[in-house]
Amino acid sequence: MLDYSPFGCRTGFHLILCGEHDPIHVAKALKGSLKFIANEATWDDVQGTTIECCGNYRDHQLFSAKECSKKIVEEGIGSDPFDRKVVQESL
Repeated sequence: MLDYSPFGCRTGFHLILCGEHDPIHVAKALKGSLKFIANEATWDDVQGTTIECCGNYRDHQLFSAKECSKKIVEEGIGSDPFDRKVVQESL
C-alpha cells in the first residue's frame, strides 16, 4: 500500500496500491483499520489536529469517526463492488 489518507479537505479517503491485490485481502486490511479506529484510537493517533497541519483542524471529530467506523464494521465490508459478498474474518 502506498497511501491511505484523506483526499483533500472533507472529501473522503483514497487508497493507493502498487501492483495487483486480492480484494478480500484489501477488505480485511480496511476492516482491521476501522476496528482500530472504533475501539482503540485516541487523539494521539489523529493527524492534522493543529493549525500548522490543517486549516480545518477544529473540525476533527474522533467520536464521530469512531461511531462511523463501528457502523461500517457492523454492516460489513464487501470484496466485490457489484455483488454483496461481505468479508467476515479480519487479518
